Amino acid sequence: MYFVTIEASPKPNRPDYGEIDGAFVSCWVNEPTAQLAEQVARAGIEAAGWDPLVLDECRSVERDEYVEKPDSLELFDQASSDGLVFTFHQWPIGGDTE
Repeated sequence: MYFVTIEASPKPNRPDYGEIDGAFVSCWVNEPTAQLAEQVARAGIEAAGWDPLVLDECRSVERDEYVEKPDSLELFDQASSDGLVFTFHQWPIGGDTE
């Protein structure tokens, strides 16, 4: 399992285009290599109506890392069965990215 974070911007066809400036997308990707995990994450982000931009992080993760983080553990477990899970951390136009 890989945890991938990619900065993204909304495509013009999104209903919130013009309101949302961007997002950091946290992805749990159940793929065997980092390269494949990034490719799958980028394709999924694009399919959701976003332009994937900068790769922020891509690292191998284990279930044990999330035992004391129930929300993240749920996402990890969902990705284990579904193959891919996204969480979009959005900010508005003119908003702070931090």
